[in-house]
Amino acid sequence: MSAGAIVMLLIAAIGLWGGCGVSIAIAMKHSKKNKPQAQEAADAGEQK
Repeated sequence: MSAGAIVMLLIAAIGLWGGCGVSIAIAMKHSKKNKPQAQEAADAGEQK
């Protein structure tokens, strides 16, 4: 395997896993924002 191919492989792997990490971080951030609202809605439903 040539050096160019190894460099391209590393760039692709870093891009793939970096994008995956960013998307997971965004999803976790949004789930933390929505959790208190979901809990409040559940509490309101129990009080009826």
